[in-house]
Amino acid sequence: MKGLLQGPAFPFVAPFALFMGLLYLRQSFPQHSWWLYGVCSLAVFALLLWLRPRYRGQDPAPPRVRDSVLLGLGAIVLWIALDPWMPRSGERDNTFPFAAAFELGLLPGLLSIAFRMFGAVLVVPIIEELFWRGFLMRTIIKPEFEEVPLGTFQPLSFYITTVAFAMVHVEFGSATLFALIAGWWFCKTKSLRAVITLHAAANLGLAIYVLLTKNWFLW
Repeated sequence: MKGLLQGPAFPFVAPFALFMGLLYLRQSFPQHSWWLYGVCSLAVFALLLWLRPRYRGQDPAPPRVRDSVLLGLGAIVLWIALDPWMPRSGERDNTFPFAAAFELGLLPGLLSIAFRMFGAVLVVPIIEELFWRGFLMRTIIKPEFEEVPLGTFQPLSFYITTVAFAMVHVEFGSATLFALIAGWWFCKTKSLRAVITLHAAANLGLAIYVLLTKNWFLW
């Protein structure tokens, strides 16, 4: 166990695995899902903070903040615009996801939205990019992934990672396009922080769009 915790893969895999595991358990308690999502996000965020010293020095390239934000917003515009024609792995469900929380009052309802925003904009971009592009994309190239520089392009690893990323999203077609854009930016910038910023900007843009239009099936 000690060797696993100290291994180079742990900081890249553990936050993603914990988040997915907690979300799976959350499905067993649908009436409490609004606050359990917040617990999931906070627990994973705490793990990221604990692991923070192990990320230092691993990503020396600049994050290209402005360009990353603009590209992320552009990517989510494409996601939304093309969604009606893109393949999906499930039906569109426009049920209001925070109904159970608002039944308890305005404050629980607003908290449920805040929890979702916190998870989607801050936690998910970090854990997904650490896992998909920081770990998996490099591991396919070489099992000793830490020896592979960030942003190394190898066609097999690039496209396997793209498809794997898309498969865990209901919006399979749109997620594939997004993963191609994010993967390209990762290879261009050689920076995990750049692609995390892109992902966070995209998720923020999607969240604002969903809250304004009430197209809950996108969220």
